[in-house]
Amino acid sequence: MFPKGGSLYPEIRFAGFTDPWEQRKLGEVGITYSGLHGKTKDDFGHGDAFFVPYTNVFDNPVTDQGRLEHVEVDSSQAEVKHGDVFFTVSSETPEEVGMSSIWLGNIRNVYLNSFCFGYRQDGSFDSLYLAYVLRSQSVRKQIELLAQGISRFNISKNKVMNVEVPKPSLGEQRRIGAFLDRLDSLITLHQRKLELLRNIKKSMLDKMFV
Repeated sequence: MFPKGGSLYPEIRFAGFTDPWEQRKLGEVGITYSGLHGKTKDDFGHGDAFFVPYTNVFDNPVTDQGRLEHVEVDSSQAEVKHGDVFFTVSSETPEEVGMSSIWLGNIRNVYLNSFCFGYRQDGSFDSLYLAYVLRSQSVRKQIELLAQGISRFNISKNKVMNVEVPKPSLGEQRRIGAFLDRLDSLITLHQRKLELLRNIKKSMLDKMFV
């Protein structure tokens, strides 16, 4: 679904779209900001504000709005906005550094953990499309090459801004993003059904063989 090997045309695409794709560096169409700073452990676990934990960013192409934690903040912190992308800056392997997640919430007073940085684009990309293309094999390979370290790997947000992302028309982006999001929803639904069946099986076995 995404072009390979520098091609401007994907191998698979929706009917009605024939124009070549473009390439855009993230830094050409957006800016970065830092996560929480100047915090101590006493600031966490209470307060009127929330923050997005590292694991929420790492686990989800689209940030789970149900996985927020409380924090005390002041006016110097950067509040996240709808459409912002979060990147992890550190991991134990280069393959897991720079994982991204997009924030689609409209909740006020939400901030980003200190082990990630935020990215705010200018509208060049559809939010859902960007969520999935940033986790595509071609983009992930670029990010992995930027990782530096030995026992723990880190990535510079300035270098991430040089990562090139394929950019079709906004109409095609919306079709791709909606399609992949629908697939994710179906996967989640079937995973829940599978877990329910496993629990039913376990309960039946426990009652049959006492």
